[in-house]
Amino acid sequence: MENTIFIDKLSRFGDKVGNNIYLQAISQGGLSALPVIVVGSFASLFAGLPIHAWQNFIHQTGLAGGLGAVVNATTNLLGLLFTYGICKKLSEKMEIKTQITPILAAIVYMILLPVTVSAEGGAVLSFDYLGSKGMVVGILVSIITCKLYKFVIDKNITIKMPEGTPSYVSDSFLALIPAFVIIIFAMIVSMLVKFTPYDNVFNMIYSILQIPLTALMGTSLFANSVLNILVQASWALGIHPGYLTGTVGPIMFALDGANQAAYAAGQQVPNIIGMAFSYITTTAVLYPAIAVSILLFAKSGRLRTVGKVAVAPAFFGISEPLIFGLPIVLNPLILIPWLIAPALNFFVGYILVSTGLVARAAGVIVFNVPMIFTGLLNGSYTISLMEIGLFMLDILLFFPFIKILDKKYSAEEQAEVQE
Repeated sequence: MENTIFIDKLSRFGDKVGNNIYLQAISQGGLSALPVIVVGSFASLFAGLPIHAWQNFIHQTGLAGGLGAVVNATTNLLGLLFTYGICKKLSEKMEIKTQITPILAAIVYMILLPVTVSAEGGAVLSFDYLGSKGMVVGILVSIITCKLYKFVIDKNITIKMPEGTPSYVSDSFLALIPAFVIIIFAMIVSMLVKFTPYDNVFNMIYSILQIPLTALMGTSLFANSVLNILVQASWALGIHPGYLTGTVGPIMFALDGANQAAYAAGQQVPNIIGMAFSYITTTAVLYPAIAVSILLFAKSGRLRTVGKVAVAPAFFGISEPLIFGLPIVLNPLILIPWLIAPALNFFVGYILVSTGLVARAAGVIVFNVPMIFTGLLNGSYTISLMEIGLFMLDILLFFPFIKILDKKYSAEEQAEVQE
């Protein structure tokens, strides 16, 4: 009874957090940029492949410049792209009936950007804060833009056109005063921050918020292990962990963005942890290991069927056949390796990379790409070898629990036959 009450309360909490429109907008808006992120990842990979013959080829043919242009237009614009996507999703959830808010958010972002002076004396916008360094500012800009727009509209401070005016004309005038308010607000903020030691909003937010958050997620083995355990526990309770992964997603993408830029430039990859590393050490190896463990060690008809159905999707990062077929949801026996394996994988992977035995991931986003290929696409066969090792480790971890569950299911099937 107590367990049921606890699970019910936790489920309600997860639903409440998961239904928060701001977290949903951040998660969904960030993922809307995923195609661009993947394209930029591959451009970074091909630009930075440390193969002498390949580097000679791309520089002699001009391909290096083309790949660099793609990186600048994708990975190096992530802050701006996230701003647009998040504001668009938040506008929908706040029932703002206009397409102008994400455009206004992008304008505010550009107003706040610091201007640097080139060697020739011209004013230029730096890519520094257009990319991953500007993600936290982008999230704040998106939320403030939508809130301000909604406030002005709700207060009915708008220009109303006569009846019969075409909607595309009246909608433009309706957004005019909110646009002025938002842009003037951004201009005032930009001017006021000039009087602080930070000089601009991006420096201020990056120093106060993004550096600590990035350091926490990017260097803390403990924080990431706890996050892995919480994600797995949510799945085990039947709660989708999007409320967790969506919150930390922008930070993890930012870490990958920094890795991609460094790899493309032929520099040392700065971060061990990122979304790519997290996927490689958890999803890419865990799900296939469970499915293969079932096929290797289970004899009951129920588990054999689950294994056959789940094995192919598992290699592509799809877990539902396992979560609901094994099942993992509300299964206290499987909960033990389900919680331990991802955290252990992450720990072992981190140690192997930090000691130099395995290369750092180039930050190429490899969602739904099978293990081994995920490592190769991130720049090194050593990552693929690590995946194989973690895959075998997870099989060994799940083996005794699969055997116990299989014994139970076999007994139930035998009893049914005897009846």
